[in-house]
Amino acid sequence: MAILAVCGVKGGCGATTVVASLALLWQRQQRPVLAMDLCRQNMLRLHFGMAREESDGWRGQLDAGADWMRAAWEVGNHHLMLVPHGRVGLDSGQAGPEDHWLREELALLEKRAGQRTVLDLPAIGVAERRQGLNAASHALVALSAEPAVCALLEMTEAELAASGLRPERVLFVINQFNPLRRLDNDAEAMLREALGPRLAPLPIHRDEAVREAFASQQPLFDYAPESQAADDFRQLAAWLSVRLDAGGHVS
Repeated sequence: MAILAVCGVKGGCGATTVVASLALLWQRQQRPVLAMDLCRQNMLRLHFGMAREESDGWRGQLDAGADWMRAAWEVGNHHLMLVPHGRVGLDSGQAGPEDHWLREELALLEKRAGQRTVLDLPAIGVAERRQGLNAASHALVALSAEPAVCALLEMTEAELAASGLRPERVLFVINQFNPLRRLDNDAEAMLREALGPRLAPLPIHRDEAVREAFASQQPLFDYAPESQAADDFRQLAAWLSVRLDAGGHVS
């Protein structure tokens, strides 16, 4: 079973939007998907139309000594299970699970043929990020086309290598790309030279339809199916599918 951990090289790279888009696209291809939010901001659920006041999630269930999968929601046509992080008080005093808890729990789940698990990882230095990387078979790093990302790339690669992920299983995508900005184009050229075939062939363009879809709590592919970003996400999902199915050994 492919377990894809999605993270940003820094905050604001749009990793949560990437997770939601991939999960929805693979679900619509009739592929079983488990999408799990490891971020305490608890935002992934909003991409699937969940009520803002809904506070349940895997962390609250775990802290209460219950089965964490009780927090799972079935989305759409029974092919997608969403596991929100849930709202957790900053002063709860509860220690997090051991570093390998998630890897062991995912190994125990009943797996359907072709299932993919997509994990939304928080920022560097957060314990849940280690949980996701320890469980992952592959990683996808969302990049924005700016100089700061180029400067942080080496540190991110070192972190992922330390978690045990081989370089060919660490993939990258440029998100929120504006082709009208010279700096975006220069940064893309630098990233393509540095990352080669591990960088998705096409960036995900900055598209107002993404924000509008989120504000209306609709999937982008329903709200604006012909938008540039919707097409970009379809191309990304297809590119990733080849690599996940091949175990990362595709040049």
